Amino acid sequence: MKRLRPGILSVRAINQYRRRDVLSYLGLRYYLQNLASRTDQWAEQVAVDLVLTRTVASYFHAYHFKETTDTGIIEHRAIFLPGANEALAEAALLKECANRGHAFGNPSCVFSYELNHGSSRSGVFRNYMDGIRARQQAVAKACDATQNGIVLYTDIKRFYPSIRSDLAMQVWRRQSDIGNLPGRYRDLGEKLITEYSMAGNAGEHSILTGPMFSHLLGNLVLREIDDSAAKLPVNYFRYVDDIILVGSSDAVVQSLGILQSRFGDLGLILHNESSSKNIKVPTREWLRGRNDFQDHPQQTHWLNLIRDLKRFLLLNPRERENLQEAFRNEGIRIPIRDYSNAVLERSFLEGIGHLIKKPWFRWRAQAVSIQSLLSQAKELRKKYEGEFRTLTANAGMLSRFERKRRIPKLRYRAGRLIYLAPDSLLESLCRLAHEFPELHFHAQVMDAVARGNVDRLLPMGSNAAQAAAQPLRAVGKRCTTTLLEFSSAADQSLSVFLLNGVSVDRPKSATEGSDLMRFASSGSDIGLMKDSEPFIRELACLHGITESPRHPEILEEVFDKDEDLAMDAIDQLQQSISL
Repeated sequence: MKRLRPGILSVRAINQYRRRDVLSYLGLRYYLQNLASRTDQWAEQVAVDLVLTRTVASYFHAYHFKETTDTGIIEHRAIFLPGANEALAEAALLKECANRGHAFGNPSCVFSYELNHGSSRSGVFRNYMDGIRARQQAVAKACDATQNGIVLYTDIKRFYPSIRSDLAMQVWRRQSDIGNLPGRYRDLGEKLITEYSMAGNAGEHSILTGPMFSHLLGNLVLREIDDSAAKLPVNYFRYVDDIILVGSSDAVVQSLGILQSRFGDLGLILHNESSSKNIKVPTREWLRGRNDFQDHPQQTHWLNLIRDLKRFLLLNPRERENLQEAFRNEGIRIPIRDYSNAVLERSFLEGIGHLIKKPWFRWRAQAVSIQSLLSQAKELRKKYEGEFRTLTANAGMLSRFERKRRIPKLRYRAGRLIYLAPDSLLESLCRLAHEFPELHFHAQVMDAVARGNVDRLLPMGSNAAQAAAQPLRAVGKRCTTTLLEFSSAADQSLSVFLLNGVSVDRPKSATEGSDLMRFASSGSDIGLMKDSEPFIRELACLHGITESPRHPEILEEVFDKDEDLAMDAIDQLQQSISL
């Protein structure tokens, strides 16, 4: 039976929130079980109208791991997740803004959260690595022109929680006028800003960290500073709240003072020159790392493996279980998604019918097999292990800048080794990762995945739990915890394991879980459908009453053939450091 393919906006929302938090993703998946809701017309008309006319906003306060202090205290980032209908309406709003690039696009010095447009389904924003690479190239060009200068890294403290809602409203109205935004979308933006100010931490009256619309607002709030930076005696580059200045030493000091004043006028605090957050390096030294974010052979090899994996599953959906078993036997934890429904879409059947007549396509399809995928994965495992060990050597002798250069390379390899390395190897690499506080997230995920004990991971929050739950689910490992009491963060983390279908044995005397944990372990019931928490109530109603929870199956079944193959041990960390 042929099925109509989901609209662009629904797939964009799915891809964007899949990388944000599993709860938002699940809410969208249950919402989009209704075939009518998958169309762009539904997102642009029905979803928008439902947000405009609602009287109660639905945001879930999720605890995401941020960092660990020198004393070992875990600090969390407060993430507020919108309900499924709002996520769709938001996708329609951001599409409309993308069509008015002169008002809502980024200045040339800004490289984060560039709005997606056209027929792309990859997300409401372009891939974050596009911006990272473009910024690196721009900084390199500035360093080439300033051979005896310096590069200064600094950032804004508590960026999103520090953006006042009244300021966000002011710039939203200004840019809506410039872009001649239709009234209903202008009203939608205003309503979301008003609801953000009431839903966040008490008394802050700021925009929320979590919704995609907040990222656009963050760029708009800084628009005048970004535009005026062209008049500074330095080159200025911004990625979210990270700022890089390139120029002579005196010019950088002078410009930093000017920027601190301008940011202060907006209620934002920029780290001063003496802060440990600031890193200063000569341009000659910086240029040694100019190619750090360019496509390297190891990146290409990983992408080839993922592309071949997806191609194999699209053409051989019935081989999914055999491939998963083959991976498990080799200690490989790459999740094997179910494409059986995606291949029934009319557009896929028509496209594959055309391609299969071409000799080159038949040759490439036959070249990918379970054995070839295993060989690629094992080859990458060996390569990444060697590179990880080399990069962790002499950690105590690195300069601050060299350490800053090395951390992304270590994170890249650690994230992939979580899927590729068997338990004993992963435990060995985990010990090396612990030498770097910047790798605390990865080290704890490595440890939990290798040993199956989640005591230290649970308090870190739901993003850390999802990073570990996905590879654990792939190999069917059962976990344990000895915790007797659960903080809000730990409760959410344990719920995430259960949502993924990962069993966690805990003491009989452990405290009972929250309504979220009840939903994760048992599915929906009448009580949850009347829950006092609007987000949980909506999620339970969307799930419906069934004999058993549907969460694990939903997480393993792709929504659309263009849904990204999310790797949570990689994506969940990146979302946290790119806020």
